Amino acid sequence: MHIAVENTDPWTVFRLGGELDAEGGPGVYLRFQRELSRGSSQFLFDLEAVDLVDSAGLGVLVRCYRDARIRGGMVCLQRVPEAIERILEYTRLNTIFPITDEFEADDPRPEPRVA
Repeated sequence: MHIAVENTDPWTVFRLGGELDAEGGPGVYLRFQRELSRGSSQFLFDLEAVDLVDSAGLGVLVRCYRDARIRGGMVCLQRVPEAIERILEYTRLNTIFPITDEFEADDPRPEPRVA
């Protein structure tokens, strides 16, 4: 799993690539926890280069969402590949994660796509 983190106030953007699974997921969660401990609370996960998300990967996204919400923040998903979007719809996780195609860094909250 490739993880690039970029801070564009107020957002912390995670650009992910590869497979978000039992092998790559823990690294994502560790990086997320590091940013959370530094005071970040608004997160955007760019999934454009993610090839696969399995149940372990979904668990990582849900834990990130939970941890951000506990601190008054949020997690949004951006540029979700169609196959992954179908998984989010099937599991109904698309009802908790705002999903957007693009956003401007100074947007207070990305505008979710209407499904």
